[in-house]
Amino acid sequence: MHREPGPVAAATPAATMASADPDVALMLRVQAGEQAAFQELFRKYSPRVLQYVRRMLASDARAEEVTQDVFVQVFRFRGRYRPESRFSTWVFTIATNLCLNELRRPERQLRVDLWDDRATEGRREGPSLADPAAVGPEEGTSARELSERLDAAIRQLPEKQRAALLLSRIDGLAYADVASALGCSEGAVKALVFRATQSLKAAVREFL
Repeated sequence: MHREPGPVAAATPAATMASADPDVALMLRVQAGEQAAFQELFRKYSPRVLQYVRRMLASDARAEEVTQDVFVQVFRFRGRYRPESRFSTWVFTIATNLCLNELRRPERQLRVDLWDDRATEGRREGPSLADPAAVGPEEGTSARELSERLDAAIRQLPEKQRAALLLSRIDGLAYADVASALGCSEGAVKALVFRATQSLKAAVREFL
């Protein structure tokens, strides 16, 4: 007897996201108890998270501790993860929340080391500055002054403006992903980035 083919089962949202984002597939393996998958995610994301946290907090020592806390939470709360968005959005949401908590501590003191070349491993994410070693003393001094002025201006940005600016600059997160990380609308993210950019321009106007 001839049978008509039955309907093809629709792919689940988890399967769809896992096929679109390999990191989602890794996190689903973490949920299933696969330690190697967690180690792979850690190797892939810890340098990026550390770079973001260091620039948010302007402290190497605290950045390393907070980055460790991020991945402790990723593993501890792995059962809460839902593959409804990119894994990077989820991990940077955790990182942002921990950074904001750290910045709001009353005893917190910020240090000036944003846009540190050691943090970026040769990939500068801030405005392109002249290499002091490749220019004359006067130009080198001007470049250093501009870098210091930018550092101070970024440090003075309101927390969410700083987070929005860094998330969009460092990893090129889409505004929608930044919005998820910050718990606000995409329009709000655009406004945060715009205000942050205007503040930085005002701070370095004399160098432009």
